[in-house]
Amino acid sequence: MMQILFRSFLSVLLLSILMSTPAYAKSPVEIANEQGAQMGAQYEPNGTIVIAQKNGQVLYSDDPTIKWPPASMSKLMTIYLVYEAMDQGKFNKQTEVTVNQKFYEISQLPMLSNNHLRLGARYTVDELLQTSITASSNSTTYMLSSLVNKNDTQFIDLMNKTAEDLHMKDTHYYNPVGAPNNLMRQYKAEGYPEDEDNISSAKDYAILTQHLLNRHPDILNYTKKAEVTVKKGTQDEETFHTYNHSLEGAKLGYKGVDGLKTGSSDTAGFNTTITGQKNDFRIVLVMMGVMDWYDPPAEFNRNIMANAIMDEVYNRYSIKKVLSKGKHTFGDEEVYVHNDLYDIVDKEHKGTFHYKDGLVHYDYKRQFVDSDYQPPTVKYENYRHYAIRTFIHDYYGWIISGVILSLLAGTLLLIYSFKPHYFRDLWNK
Repeated sequence: MMQILFRSFLSVLLLSILMSTPAYAKSPVEIANEQGAQMGAQYEPNGTIVIAQKNGQVLYSDDPTIKWPPASMSKLMTIYLVYEAMDQGKFNKQTEVTVNQKFYEISQLPMLSNNHLRLGARYTVDELLQTSITASSNSTTYMLSSLVNKNDTQFIDLMNKTAEDLHMKDTHYYNPVGAPNNLMRQYKAEGYPEDEDNISSAKDYAILTQHLLNRHPDILNYTKKAEVTVKKGTQDEETFHTYNHSLEGAKLGYKGVDGLKTGSSDTAGFNTTITGQKNDFRIVLVMMGVMDWYDPPAEFNRNIMANAIMDEVYNRYSIKKVLSKGKHTFGDEEVYVHNDLYDIVDKEHKGTFHYKDGLVHYDYKRQFVDSDYQPPTVKYENYRHYAIRTFIHDYYGWIISGVILSLLAGTLLLIYSFKPHYFRDLWNK
């Protein structure tokens, strides 16, 4: 009897879990293979997620909370903090940083992605941002972080505090750049273990990217370039090509993709954070852990899968006007909706409208990347109240004039009723 009850309980629990979350039955490899990719299961990522940039709605997910090294995608947090510091007026894009001994020696460390720095050369923040993003240079990323805080340990503390503030629950940083900490050698930050990797998850990097794009959309002016040249016409001139193969103009370019950042290492495999826009619908895709680093096809399979998933998402979801401004019936009540309501429409789930406390939203079974995110809303009110208020507003001048004239006429009639001879005398004169 107890076994039957226990099995029934497990069945109900499993059913409730399945019914409470959207089903994403197909894995990235399966989606890619359905589109003709023919890749093996060994390329299955360790975690993938796609969200809507505007409101954080989850559009696709596959193990999005598995903890994994972000590798050079760590630089997105450093860049986020650089933009935040610029907003606070600490420096601007034309601020220059000199290549000192520390930055030069970091550029010479083996096994790290870098550019060729010359001791004493000067780079603007604008140049450093472009080099850190496109070339994924660790040395120029350290040059940027030094503007926010010259103390590496304190800067990493700030990275971790910011991750906590943004609800990135699976994330912990050990350096600003994403290389395994043991590769930083003498430049490992004091107080942080030597043999640790930065750690995060696809979900957390979707959260970070959504905040970065919402607060600092200028980042796209750097991430959208498939090829860049910095320090042009000087002895320090260098040209870099993007590692984001899904970027428009790149090897596996996808229409509308204009960012953001890849990350790879022998411990992380191949990661990518991508954003793109079609028909005013911007999405963010994060894919982590396409293994392995020593297998050349893995780097491009990462983007083949990403492109296939974006196809699936754009075919299923779109942004549409779901409710027009104007008069509507809600139950037995007539209401007036003050603005057009635009929301994400899912072909697989029909929505209904939810009216409560003067706000209406489009409601269907969906998830958001963080509990702080909600569907978009517009204001509504009782139509009769709206009609009365609008009539008063539109005819305010006439109403006031009418009231004044009525009061004046009433006063004259009152005077006439008690002193009619005043009016006869006035008429005779």
